[in-house]
Amino acid sequence: MERSTVVTGQRAPWWRTLIWGTLCALASLTSVAYAELLRRTEYGWELLLALTGLLVALGLPVLLVWRHRAPYLVTLVASAVAVVLPVGSWTALAGLGSLVGRRRGPDVWWTAAAAAVATTVSVARDARGSTSETSFLKTVVAPAGAGPGVKVELAWWVGPFVVALAMVVAVGAGLAVRAHRAASSSAREVSRAEHTSAELGDQLARQRERERIGREVHDVLGHRLSLLNLHAGALEAHAPEGPLGESARLVREGAAKSMADLRSLLAVLNEPLDATPAEPDLSLVDLPEMVAETVDTGVPVSSSVYIDSAERADPALARAVYRIVQELLTNARRHAPGRQIRLEVSGGPRNGMRIDARNPWVPAAEDEGAGTGQGLRGIAERVELLGGQLAYGLDDGGHTFRVTVHLPWRDSGG
Repeated sequence: MERSTVVTGQRAPWWRTLIWGTLCALASLTSVAYAELLRRTEYGWELLLALTGLLVALGLPVLLVWRHRAPYLVTLVASAVAVVLPVGSWTALAGLGSLVGRRRGPDVWWTAAAAAVATTVSVARDARGSTSETSFLKTVVAPAGAGPGVKVELAWWVGPFVVALAMVVAVGAGLAVRAHRAASSSAREVSRAEHTSAELGDQLARQRERERIGREVHDVLGHRLSLLNLHAGALEAHAPEGPLGESARLVREGAAKSMADLRSLLAVLNEPLDATPAEPDLSLVDLPEMVAETVDTGVPVSSSVYIDSAERADPALARAVYRIVQELLTNARRHAPGRQIRLEVSGGPRNGMRIDARNPWVPAAEDEGAGTGQGLRGIAERVELLGGQLAYGLDDGGHTFRVTVHLPWRDSGG
């Protein structure tokens, strides 16, 4: 059994409903004005009937407000009223146009048949008037200059022609609206498909670039770090006990950890763009160990690390704090070698995380390790992703370079 379907789309603006309602109200008042209803007011009930016709002519078009949500009901009610009262089938035809534009199925054509019956009754009732004064249709076809009381004879085909014309206009308008809505929907689908295709193409290009970078990093840095690890191990094996042997051990351990970090980085680059990062989880509990490794390399660091409920921190927050502190120590070691670094890391669930790093400022002319600022840009990106705040610049009268980071707390369970 075939069922009617709904054609969805954007709701028509209110001013369009207002225009249609006003036109239908004027047309209905015209139909009432030409009817005999206003000419037979000798009795009270006839006067009451005439007033009812006027009120219905003004109020019936209000149904057009619901012509999109309940087009069947609007069309059928307007058709029934048009059969009972001489208000014309204008509202029924407007409802039919909206119905054809928004619904499909046999119920639409049964409702269209009801509107056709109402239109036929309205045209026949109007054609019964013997003069142009009592028939709107005869007023239209009356000879030019004819008075209001002139009798006009209509050809037999005029009535059916008017009914057919009204139905063709209403149904045709509805079909045009349906075609326009279908075309707009198809255009939106095509636009969405093109947008999705463009996104997929961009993701594919980025994934290929990540894979290319991963191969380059693996071939260049992987080879050099392997050699460094090998030579550091040989140096440690043959070095005498003392500072030289300890330095060789630190170099070998640093090279081994760099290889592990490199493998983690390559795993991240080889993951799909929308996948969870393959980087191993870093805990805030590991911060003191990382600072101690920096101190072991001979860098003077004065640090204070106090974190409440460090084990509860979300992995994304812990990873960001760990990498930010690591980058800050690296930058300070590069730009102010041999100078004292002051580091403070504190926070918890109540106040969030705060990182404060300071090192003596070395002018650009004396800074042999001056870089491109990639480290600070990377820190800024991490801070922005977590909704934090970053501030950096000269402090202490221009003698100290200071970086301050505030990050909101995120629990691992939320």
